[in-house]
Amino acid sequence: MIEEFLLYGGKVKLKFDSSKHIYSVDDKVVYGTTSITGIIAKPALLYWAVNMGIEYLKENLKPGVALDEIEISTLLAETKSAHTKRLSKAGDIGTQIHEWLEKYVKARIEKKPAPEKPINKEMQKAISGFFEWAKENKVKLIASEQKIYSKKYHYAGTFDLLAEVNGKKTIVDFKTSKAIYPEMFLQASAYLQAKEEESGEQIDGGVMILRLSKESKEITPFEVQSVNREEVDNLIKVFRCCLGVYTWQRMNQKRSYENNK
Repeated sequence: MIEEFLLYGGKVKLKFDSSKHIYSVDDKVVYGTTSITGIIAKPALLYWAVNMGIEYLKENLKPGVALDEIEISTLLAETKSAHTKRLSKAGDIGTQIHEWLEKYVKARIEKKPAPEKPINKEMQKAISGFFEWAKENKVKLIASEQKIYSKKYHYAGTFDLLAEVNGKKTIVDFKTSKAIYPEMFLQASAYLQAKEEESGEQIDGGVMILRLSKESKEITPFEVQSVNREEVDNLIKVFRCCLGVYTWQRMNQKRSYENNK
């Protein structure tokens, strides 16, 4: 499904193909913030993937039990894909958490009844973290899941929340990951830059990463890290470097594809 969003006072029409997760303006593809920051190496993921494979083998190899050729082949194939299955499950839960929070925030802003709380324990844990954070801070909800586009740098994305947090407008990005990583601030800073560019108003509170725990073994329901408005300017410079490298990569891929036709 293709959605259309009018930005910059209706002067820019941003299209978003949700099935392909592709943004476009004037029928030209616009790179998304997630893809752009995705070029940053994540070496820890390699070790995590290996550990997922080892865990799978531990669960499925039994001492003294012989395996035939087909069983060995199946076991190896499933070990190889163990990490992708874990990622897929985590991604599904993370998506549903984001969707529930979007519905809740929009209901609060529009003064409508809040959605029913989920039954899933992991979702309940993450959502309770959001409420704990809101309780510990003075939070005024402004906008949820809003599309952004930078005319100046030609990128697009969707931020989770714009809110006044303790009296300052702040871009808040929800995460359900195991930890908060540096590249998350690059993405959130890109949201801020594009939103300021469109609105002409400064978001003086900077950006905040709100990590919501979905693991029952984690005692703390949420974790917060923030970057002030002055630091955001430096992060935007780094993001622009990522944008340049990502654009260069895509150009090379296109050239290679055309040469091999």
